[in-house]
Order: sequence, then structure tokens, then C-alpha cells
Amino acid sequence: MNAGDRFAWWILTFGGSGTAPAAPGTAGSLAALGVAALLRGVLDLRQPWLFPALALAIGALHIAVGGRIPRLFGRADPPSVVSDEACGLWLVFCAPLPAGTPWWPPLLLGFVLFRIFDIAKPLGIRRLDRIPGKWGVLLDDLLAGLYAGVVLWGFGATGALAGL
Repeated sequence: MNAGDRFAWWILTFGGSGTAPAAPGTAGSLAALGVAALLRGVLDLRQPWLFPALALAIGALHIAVGGRIPRLFGRADPPSVVSDEACGLWLVFCAPLPAGTPWWPPLLLGFVLFRIFDIAKPLGIRRLDRIPGKWGVLLDDLLAGLYAGVVLWGFGATGALAGL
């Protein structure tokens, strides 16, 4: 494997998290949640641009190297490719929440909501999953992230996250 393929593999498996022997999509989402928790909770980065920038960066990298998926993994949408999960999860965290909302409840609830939408694939998500190539791999997770973000925003708007 050449250096470009190694870089692509690292991006597409989100640092190798997609190689988990069980539930690689959840493992990749947990790795992305860990990055989010590190940035929000430990480093206290609460800038409104943070998660849109992260989602855009990993999404752009996925598209840039995604043409290598079939050659590197032997199939068009292998379970070990989880850069799309990271992108979708970080999109969830773009949901505007009221000032003063604690940092950790939205991260945990957003993770759960994203996994539900990503696994169940309702409301057109399954249709996007059928698009061939790197775009289909990514777009279904973006829509799952969008739906989960809207639900998370709803929880925040009703004040359900404030008392946690």
C-alpha cells in the first residue's frame, strides 16, 4: 500500500476505528463522539463554527479519497468505512441550542439520535444509501445527522436539556 492509500485508509476508517470487530459504524461514531467530547468538554471549545468546520473537513476528505474505497476495501460500501459516520455525527452537533445548555447531554443524546436514524434509515435515508460510490456512502449519514440535529434542537428548544 502506497502512502496515498495509507492516508485514504486512515481517513476512511476514521483513524482505524472502523476496523472494530463488532458494530464498526457505532465504533466510528464513538470515536467521533470522543473527539467532540475532547473539544467541547476538556478543551472548552464552544465556538459556533467548531462542528460545522469538523463536518465539512471530514466530509471533504471523504469525498477526496472516497474513490479508493472499492480498491482498498474490495466493495463499494464496506462497514469499516466510517468517515461518513463522523461527518454525520458532527452535523448533529451543529444544532443551535440555548445558551447555558450543559455540554455533555447534547453530545450523548445527539449520539443516540444519530445512531437510531443511521441504523433505521427512515424518511428517505435508505434511498440515499443506494446511491453508488462515495456520495452514497456519505449522503445517507448526512441526512441521518440532519434529522438527528433537528430532533436535538427540538429537545433544546423545549428546555429539556437545561436541567441536566
